Amino acid sequence: MSKFEKLLKRFYSHPVPVDISYQDAARLLLAIGCTMRKRSGSHRVFTYPGYSQSIVLMENENLRQYQVQDIKNLFKYIGIKIK
Repeated sequence: MSKFEKLLKRFYSHPVPVDISYQDAARLLLAIGCTMRKRSGSHRVFTYPGYSQSIVLMENENLRQYQVQDIKNLFKYIGIKIK
């Protein structure tokens, strides 16, 4: 199992882990085709072509529940499913 698949599984585990790092999430978002649109202070804004929502992450912090949900909504939009 690749690192990508392991990280993807963490997003779908129950309960969602509170220790998913910004670095892991950013790496995953860039791998699926997102671009980092804006860098302002510690906030990073990721966008995906054709997806109307932006995903805002804070650098050097673990993800919060709403950020994990935003990323899962993007996965659903793209059609990424966990096996």
